[in-house]
Amino acid sequence: MEVNWTIRGEEKLQAFVEENATISYSQAVELLKEQFLADNSIKEFVVPADKSKSAAEVKKSLMGITMNYDAQGTQLGAGKAYLDAGKEVARKDVTIVFM
Repeated sequence: MEVNWTIRGEEKLQAFVEENATISYSQAVELLKEQFLADNSIKEFVVPADKSKSAAEVKKSLMGITMNYDAQGTQLGAGKAYLDAGKEVARKDVTIVFM
């Protein structure tokens, strides 16, 4: 499955990582992607204690939006569930916003 990522407010995420994490910004983005793909209803990016400068878990609020599409590029879950029956997600467009 193809996943397209957009991060809005990147400068806020970068400042948070520089201030609170012992990992690089690119490692933090990969961690964020892992967390979001595991549960796309998360409302916070979590830097675990072992990757935190304070040795305690730190969190940054976010808003995430996922749009799913089938192999033909038709949006799934657009309010017409009867049309989505039997279709598999071929592409996800994910937008994460840091405020």
